[in-house]
Parts: sequence; C-alpha cells; structure tokens
Amino acid sequence: MRKLLKSYVYLAVFLLPALVIAEEPFSPDQSFGSAIPESGSVKTLKQAIADAAETPGSPLKISGLITEVCQARGCWMILVDGDSHARIFFEDYGFFVPTDTSMQRAVLYGTISEQTLSHEEAEHLAEDAGRKALFVQGEQIKEYTILAQGVQIENKI
Repeated sequence: MRKLLKSYVYLAVFLLPALVIAEEPFSPDQSFGSAIPESGSVKTLKQAIADAAETPGSPLKISGLITEVCQARGCWMILVDGDSHARIFFEDYGFFVPTDTSMQRAVLYGTISEQTLSHEEAEHLAEDAGRKALFVQGEQIKEYTILAQGVQIENKI
C-alpha cells in the first residue's frame, strides 16, 4: 500500500506537471540572484542530468518547471522536466524565491551534481515542503541538486 501511495505521489509531483509545459518561448517576468549570462544555450533539465558527468562543476543554463518550493522561506525548489527532477538551492543563501512559484517555468544558471541525502535531511526537506517524508529505512536517498547563481521565473498564465 505504501509503495502504491509513493507511486501516486511521484506521478502527481513529477510527471503530470511536465504535461503542462507549453512549447512557447520562455519570457521571464521575475529574476532572482545574479544575472543569467545571455551567451550560451539553455539545456533542459533532462539534458543537464544526462550530461552531468561530462560537466562537473561547470555552470549551465537549465530550464524546467517549478513544481515545489520550500514553504518555510523559499530557500529551495524542485525543478522538473519530464521524468527528471532536481532540487535547486541558491548560492550562499543569497536569495530566495517566492513560496507561491509552483507550476511556473524557470531558467536558472548553476552547477549540477548528484547528492545522497541522510534520512534526517530528507525529513527536514519534506517538512519544509509541508508534507511527510516517504522513504524505506535503510534505503539511500539520491537526488540531483543544482546550486543556482541566478533564477528567472515566468509568471503563471
């Protein structure tokens, strides 16, 4: 039953929002942190994850859909592209995003890496999101994270 619930939560949080993304050009309405360089192409989150081993420590421009934001302060967010997702933190906690930015397209500039979370970290992040952590004891919790220097967000339509 727990596995089934976990599957439904995964589907609702990570896969369904990807269907919402329109193929229209990105038009930023809000910017946070440092300016995003105009030069260089924007990679989808899925592309950035696939290329993560080839570009360790190199900042990239990455696009995706924001599906979740820390409800305590806006100090992290989840970016989704299809079945790929990453948790975004903000460099030196120098900026945060509004807590109501879920379901908005974003482009960010930052470095991507794979992290293993402790159960305590996973519980803390779930609490910040206003929900309970779902994991199996002894199971490693791995996720991609991006340390963003700057974020641009497109307002909801």
